Amino acid sequence: MLPTALLVTLALTAITVWSASDDIEAELAARAKAALADVGVSGGQVSFSGRDASLTGFPPDKAAQAIDAIQRIDGVRTVEISGDTAPPAGPVTTSGEPSSQPPPSPPPSPAPISAKPTDKAGFQAEIDRLLAATPITFEPDTTDLTPDGERGALEIAKLLTDAPRDLKFRITGSVATGSDRKLALNRALTVERLLERNGVKRDQAYSPQRKNSDGASGEGRRVDITAEQR
Repeated sequence: MLPTALLVTLALTAITVWSASDDIEAELAARAKAALADVGVSGGQVSFSGRDASLTGFPPDKAAQAIDAIQRIDGVRTVEISGDTAPPAGPVTTSGEPSSQPPPSPPPSPAPISAKPTDKAGFQAEIDRLLAATPITFEPDTTDLTPDGERGALEIAKLLTDAPRDLKFRITGSVATGSDRKLALNRALTVERLLERNGVKRDQAYSPQRKNSDGASGEGRRVDITAEQR
């Protein structure tokens, strides 16, 4: 048999260990309660077996946040949670609540690119639109295109580059006042050459003023372009 003194010593040691264990669990439970309060988590219970924590009763949208808060406590060894802890649908904010913001919208689809016209009426409508937006105009009493006039002529060149072979385009020059037919013709020729330099076929853009004196109509320092069927 063990001596009585040894039995007493063992009993006192057991009481001391048990008491210390109770103290540790009580301290960790208090720190757990404070940690959960700090992050705004409630609705569940935390119990300790030594330094091992067990969490119960926390709603699914709070479970991950509760686990994280308890794991951060000094002295906690393991953390387990029981109950329905499925994650909430949708993104979770730093507060643990599902985000109320809608998912980002997909980028807008690019605007469809309009096809080039294919017939006489379509080309004429597009020519009229371009000339209304940027008329092909000239400096006074010269065949020099204004900056806007040159830009307008280049836009027309882009349009006419791939025109069908059964179409041609009549270029008619005009002057601001009077009837300077030579100046009107030379303005038409200036635009005709610019179009050819920029890809328009030589026989598709022409000036009828080469053969007659029409066109100095007094409608302004500009040229007009008309689509025709061959």
